[in-house]
Amino acid sequence: MGLKERIAEAAWEAGGGLGREVLRAALIPAGRLYGLGYRICGRIPVSPERLPARVIAIGNLTVGGTGKTPLAAHVAEILFRAGTTVAVLSRGYGRRSREDTVIVSDRERVLANPTRAGDEPVLLARRLLGVPVIVGADRARSGRIAIERFGATVLILDDAFQNRRVAKDLEIVTVDGRHPFGNGRMLPAGPLRMPAGEIARAGVIVITKLGPEDDPGPVKRRLQTMAPGARIFEGRTVAVELRDVLTGKALPLAYMRRRRVAAMCGIAEPPAFANLLSAEGFEIAETFSFPDHHVYSAADVRRVRETAHAIEAVVTTEKDAVKIDPEWARGEPPLLALITRTEIDDEAAFAAILRQAARI
Repeated sequence: MGLKERIAEAAWEAGGGLGREVLRAALIPAGRLYGLGYRICGRIPVSPERLPARVIAIGNLTVGGTGKTPLAAHVAEILFRAGTTVAVLSRGYGRRSREDTVIVSDRERVLANPTRAGDEPVLLARRLLGVPVIVGADRARSGRIAIERFGATVLILDDAFQNRRVAKDLEIVTVDGRHPFGNGRMLPAGPLRMPAGEIARAGVIVITKLGPEDDPGPVKRRLQTMAPGARIFEGRTVAVELRDVLTGKALPLAYMRRRRVAAMCGIAEPPAFANLLSAEGFEIAETFSFPDHHVYSAADVRRVRETAHAIEAVVTTEKDAVKIDPEWARGEPPLLALITRTEIDDEAAFAAILRQAARI
């Protein structure tokens, strides 16, 4: 996240004194202009391309992390286990290559690194063995490649609620249960990428980011009013195991419980990662936060190790780990990645909706 984005985010939060009040007031006209531009673009007729495959899109209405990509992985896993030939299509946010299309995974091998494909597509490719992952700004083109080269019958579009170029059979929207629409303003005055009312298009809404003590009732009732045709679920991030970044060896969570660790991450919401570690019984000595989609270097890893005091491991996210050369993890303390998965409160009903959308 760049300086401009950090300044804008600071203005979205309530309070903060006169400086933030002035900043908020200054951004409101820009937010209104963004909203006007969105509405004008929305009135331009677009004929979405109907691909010869079923299409399930996953997205959100706001910037920041609401669990879109982990949910896309979960959806792909459900449909793959059901015997569907599925492919995942991503924009490849943060990638540095200018290639129109990148085959990140051909089912058997990961063919691209984060620089070329983006960190989230590489994470998907590593997690979803047997599922091709393709990156490209033109989702229709990526979809045709998935169908022609890999025989895909179901396409999962990660971060595609805003995409109007491809006809969709099911749209799934993730919503932060604590701050569904932020301050209610459009970028850059607020976190909304599109008007909140657009959520009425969703067929499924998954409420994320709720803690164990959070009551989902109020946000669920609000969403039911805004999207009466949507089925609403709750999704939670669950820790599964640890993985040694150097060796790839899986370790049980109990291995680091009640032991001092340093948390290292470059994600949209670092406190969420620290809270998850704490909930698993890890004693967090220090947290080292980098910008979302940060490109790591050996110096970053070395600095964390040298700065943290009296720790037994550095723990990072799975998304961050794909950008860390295993050789940088050589030495002490060990560098471990926390492996997580998404759980839905009613998995059977959720899977049934996916099967219906996929026509299986």
